[in-house]
Amino acid sequence: MGSRSHRPALALLAALTAALALTGCVSMASAGPVISYPVTQQTGGQNGQNLQVIAKGPSNGWQPKQIVTGFLTAAAAFGNSQVAKEYLTPQASKTWNPSWNAYVYSNGPIVENPVLEPTGSQPSAGASSTGGTSGTNNSKPAKKTAAPQPERAMVVVDGKIQASLSGHGTYAAPSASTPGGPKPQFFELVRLDGQWRISSAPRDLLLTQGQFADDYELRNLYFFDPSARFLVPDPVYVPLQATTGQLMTSLVYDLHNPPKDWLGAGATQTAFPPGIKVANVTVAGQLATVDLSGAMTNAQKSQVSAQLLWTLVGSGQGSSQVESVQLVVNGKPYPQGNPVQNQSQASYQPASGASSAFYYLNSAGYLVRRADATGKQVAIAKFGTKYSQIAVSPDGKYLAALRGGTLFIGLVDGPLMRRQGSGYATLSWDPNDNLWTTTTVGQIFVFRTGVSLSSRQAKPIAATVRDSNNGVFTGGPFTDLQIAPDGVRVAMIIDSSELAFGALVWEPGTSPGLGAVEIELSLFSVSNPAPTGFTSVTWYGPNNVITLGSGSILTEYPVNGGSSTSQTLDEPIQSISASAGQALIAGVGKGSKGGMADMIQAPTLTGAWTPVTVKGIPVKGVSPAYPG
Repeated sequence: MGSRSHRPALALLAALTAALALTGCVSMASAGPVISYPVTQQTGGQNGQNLQVIAKGPSNGWQPKQIVTGFLTAAAAFGNSQVAKEYLTPQASKTWNPSWNAYVYSNGPIVENPVLEPTGSQPSAGASSTGGTSGTNNSKPAKKTAAPQPERAMVVVDGKIQASLSGHGTYAAPSASTPGGPKPQFFELVRLDGQWRISSAPRDLLLTQGQFADDYELRNLYFFDPSARFLVPDPVYVPLQATTGQLMTSLVYDLHNPPKDWLGAGATQTAFPPGIKVANVTVAGQLATVDLSGAMTNAQKSQVSAQLLWTLVGSGQGSSQVESVQLVVNGKPYPQGNPVQNQSQASYQPASGASSAFYYLNSAGYLVRRADATGKQVAIAKFGTKYSQIAVSPDGKYLAALRGGTLFIGLVDGPLMRRQGSGYATLSWDPNDNLWTTTTVGQIFVFRTGVSLSSRQAKPIAATVRDSNNGVFTGGPFTDLQIAPDGVRVAMIIDSSELAFGALVWEPGTSPGLGAVEIELSLFSVSNPAPTGFTSVTWYGPNNVITLGSGSILTEYPVNGGSSTSQTLDEPIQSISASAGQALIAGVGKGSKGGMADMIQAPTLTGAWTPVTVKGIPVKGVSPAYPG
């Protein structure tokens, strides 16, 4: 059964809604993405040039339904809050201060017909007086009076909610619609000098999908993995209406008070210690200064500084975009001597998993390590030729291999030990040397290396997958699973048709690999419209993945939003492996045309693919893979 019957799928933010008409795009189920994810032949940024709607004020004689419709358009249009206030009464105009929370409608917002309410009372139309003798009507016909004009009206706005966007006054993070969606939104109107105006309006924005794409862009908050080794990006939606100062203040607030989203439920942590206070956030030119007060160790200052640098740099618009950050703690700049820093000077970085070396099994059954796509190769140990897939741990110490659904784990120089069970299908190592695998029946297991190497009978830990409503996920099966270089995020292929993401949450009080583990699904996912679906996925640095689809379709997706890049190869691609800044390595199945090697490489997804060779001779190998 497909997973989309169990949870809504929110696609990553597209650059522009208009682009969808020009490109192929991910299919959108009825409970599907807020914005479709366009597939193009060029790599896109976070957002393209945002469209700006020129809002107009109300015209004379507009009726309540027209007033509310015009107000919604003006309120949603970037930079047109003053025009929106023209639809309000003078009193409401003073108090209306829209939040950055919003509802995004898949069908709507629909402005319904108003309910009109007359005020005061007048003689009824057709009233008359009588007089004269009985049987004689001497009165004149009464004059008809005009019906009383309604002075108040109520207008309801409704529709099908696709996502609710909420934040701590700064960003809008997509979240699942509550059952049945939110209650209808009510607008109260009064007549002033013969013209209808809104006297009471909701503070939440009511947006179409196109308006959402135009009014919000994606930014990343950065938090630490549980071991405080790596920074992990947490994507949030930022309203373009925010000034640079407002945006900086609110992003810092969210670093200090992390949102309770898929990554904030135990997978990541902030370095801001309890009791620390944000005294002030200022922006001067392209420098953001964050002034904190409270007790902090130097280690905490270094970590907080890194969070600020990676979160704030790049925020803002135009000439006010932040390029450097200065941290001030209790009135003293940090670090001393060089308080103004950019991202390259941060003590902590997002984990890229970069490795120039990759591994494969050659035709003689040896595990081979190659320095890079064109470098020297070294045979490490002989394991045999019957394995279909291998994976090497990020530190290069451990090897996992599959043979006919049977799992083997050991040191890279041997020996390999068979694990309990059968039907294992995929392999992925995390940076803590824990091996993750899926089975053909949809289970996910993790093997703790120390235990797995010491006993043939060592049992793996079964992972529980939870959906966005914190219920046990009942979809699937999981046809591939790959751990991100930070050891926190997970890219998964569900039922060969959906690319989904999750966060690893270990049992409280335990270290990764020691205790129960859950995978909290993100609301981000991509549905593959092709009937053949996804075959596998690999991480390509901290912010991108590459999927392999049947038919040798390779697609690169920025996991935090933006346009994807796709290429179809003529060769029958069986596997794909990637490493940040390195060549892509693909395994080619038997029967390739033109005498191509069993392994091919390209500098980028859209680069030219050539055989992997040794002294000009194509190399044949099994399951070429970068560590991870």
